[in-house]
Amino acid sequence: MKTGALIGLLCALAVAAASQLLRPIEWELHDAFTRVIAKDAKPDSRIVIVAISDQAIHALEPIYGRTPFPREVYALAIDELRRAGARVVAIDVALTGEDLDRPESDRAFADSLQGAPVVLAVPTREKAAAPPTTIASKLWRVAGAPRRDPIGVDEPREIFAGVAGVGTARLAEGRANAIHEAILTEPAIGGELPAISLEAVRQFLRAPREATMRGETLSFAGRNIPLDHDRTTLVRWHGASGDTMRYEVFGLDKVIHAALIHDDPSADASEIPPFEAKFKDKLVFIGPTALGLFDLRVTPLSEHTAGVELHANVADDLLNNTFNREANLLLTLAILTAIAALLGAAIGATRSQLLSALIAIAGVGGWAAATFFALQHGVVIRGVAGMSSVALTWVAITAVEFAAEQRQTQQLKTTFGRYVSPQILTHILAHPEKVQLGGERRDLTILFSDIRGFTSISEASEPEQVVEMLNEYLTRMVEILLEHGGTLDKFIGDAVMGFWNAPAFDADHPRRAVRCAIEMIAETARLRERWEQEGKAAIRIGIGINTGEAVVGNIGAEQVFGYTVIGDAVNLASRLESLNKEYKTEIIVSEFTLARIGDDFETVYLDDVKVKGKAKAVKIFEVKGTR
Repeated sequence: MKTGALIGLLCALAVAAASQLLRPIEWELHDAFTRVIAKDAKPDSRIVIVAISDQAIHALEPIYGRTPFPREVYALAIDELRRAGARVVAIDVALTGEDLDRPESDRAFADSLQGAPVVLAVPTREKAAAPPTTIASKLWRVAGAPRRDPIGVDEPREIFAGVAGVGTARLAEGRANAIHEAILTEPAIGGELPAISLEAVRQFLRAPREATMRGETLSFAGRNIPLDHDRTTLVRWHGASGDTMRYEVFGLDKVIHAALIHDDPSADASEIPPFEAKFKDKLVFIGPTALGLFDLRVTPLSEHTAGVELHANVADDLLNNTFNREANLLLTLAILTAIAALLGAAIGATRSQLLSALIAIAGVGGWAAATFFALQHGVVIRGVAGMSSVALTWVAITAVEFAAEQRQTQQLKTTFGRYVSPQILTHILAHPEKVQLGGERRDLTILFSDIRGFTSISEASEPEQVVEMLNEYLTRMVEILLEHGGTLDKFIGDAVMGFWNAPAFDADHPRRAVRCAIEMIAETARLRERWEQEGKAAIRIGIGINTGEAVVGNIGAEQVFGYTVIGDAVNLASRLESLNKEYKTEIIVSEFTLARIGDDFETVYLDDVKVKGKAKAVKIFEVKGTR
C-alpha cells in the first residue's frame, strides 16, 4: 500500500514536470468540453450582429461597387441603427484612414459619428508614436496597471474625432491552433486602449472610462475580470449552430435597404418598423463574415468563426459577468499529487488486476468529470495531467508488480524446482487454482527404475561414497527423464518413478517413455564403466514401463499433498520393474505399451505373467533397443 502511494506520488511529480508538454492536449480536451457546454449557454439577446456577408456584398455591389465599401455605406448604417434605437454600435472595420477617392464619403461618415453611440476600431502597431491627439480623450484610465511598452495607435482622421469611443480589434494568438483568449486592454501613450468589446459594453452600461487592475484581475463596472499575464482573458463561449454562433444576425444590405427606404418618399415603408424594432436597446456589432474578407478564425466552436462573432462573445461575457479562469497551477498540482498517491495506494493494495484496472478507469473518469464540471462553472483545470497521472500510476504499479511476480516465480522455480518436477511446478504456477485435493483419470505411461542390489553396494561402501554415487546417478536419470518430456513423480530410495502425458498432454507418451528407458540404461553403463575404473562399485538397473488409465492429481492430506499418480496401471509398472531380476533383463514393457510403440523398437516376448488383482495374465516384453 505504501509502495503504491509512493509510486502514485512519483508519477504525479513526473506528470507535473512535463505538464507544459501536455498543454496542447489539455486545450484539445478543453475545446471538446467547451463544445458540449456551449450548446446550452444561450447567447445574450441584447447583442446583435450586422454582417458584411457574401450575400450582403453581392446585394450592395451594384450600388456601391466592390468592397471595401465607401464610408457613406457605414454612415447610412449608423443613421439607420440610431433611428432604430440601438444603444451602441461597434464597427469591426478599419475606417480610420482617409478615403482619397471619395472625400465626400468621409464627410458623410464624420457627420454620422457626431453624437452617435459608436465604437470605432483603430489599428495598432508595435512601436509607439507621438501622443494620439484625436483619441487621447477616448483612452481609459486603469489604476494599478503595470508598466509596459506602449503600442502605437493609428489615429482616426481629425474629422472622425467626434466618435464616442475607440478600441482595438486585434485578436489574441491562438493556443493549440485555436483562439481561447481575448485582448481586453493594450497600453498606449496617455492611457489604456480598450478592446472594442470592452468599450462597447462600457457605453452600453453607461460606465466611466475607468478600471482598476489588481494583480491578475481587472475591476470594471462591478465586474472582476480574470486576466492572464498578457492582459488577455479566457473566453467563455456561448452556443453555436453549425459554424455560426447563435447571436441574431442581419445582413448589412438589409440595414442599408431600410435606410434607403426612409430617404425615398415613394417607397413602401410598412416593413421598416418591425425590422427596426429588432435593434431597439441593442448592442450592435458590424463586421465581416464573408469568406473572401479573411477575417475568419479557428475557435473551440468552429474553424470558421468571424472576428466580429468573437468580439460579440466577449461582450456577452462582460455584460453578464461570466468568465473562465484558470485554476491556480500550484494548487492543481498539489491536488493532482494527493489524488495520485491515494489512487496509487488503492491500486497497490489490491491483488486483482481487474479491480486495479477498474480503480484506474474510475480515477481517469473522475478527473474527466471534474474537468467538465469545473469548466461548466468557469474554472479551467488541467484534466489531462490528472488523467495521465492516474494512468501512469496504474501502468507503473502493474509493471512493478509484474516484475516482482516474475522474480518471485523465478525464485519459486529455483527453490522448489529442487523438490518437485519442473513440469509440476510450471503447472502449479500457471494454474494456482488447481492446487487442491483431487485428481482426474488420464491415459498415462508410467516408468519405474531401480538399482539392482543397491543394499549390498551400500553395505560394502563408505556412506559418503554411496551418497555421492547415488546423487550423481539420480541427477543424470532425472535429466534424461526431463529431456524426454517425462514428469518426475518421486524417488523411492534409489528408485525413480516418472510418468508421461500429465500435467501436459503428450500424444506420443509411450514412445517417449521407452526412448527414455533406453537412454537411462546407456547412461548407467557409462557411469558403471567410469566408477569401475575409479574402484567404485558397479551398478545395474532395471526398468519397468506400462501404459494405461490412472488417476493423476493432488493426492494426500489437506495439510500435505503431492502431485502423483495411483491405480492398477502404476502397480503393473512397478511389478514389471521388479521382474527384471527374474528374467535377467534391463527393460520390460507391458503388452499395452508395446501396442502403442509400433515397430520402432526391437522387442522380445518374455512371458505371460499374472499380476495381483488381475484375473487375466499380461504379456510382457523385453526391449533390446531401437531398430
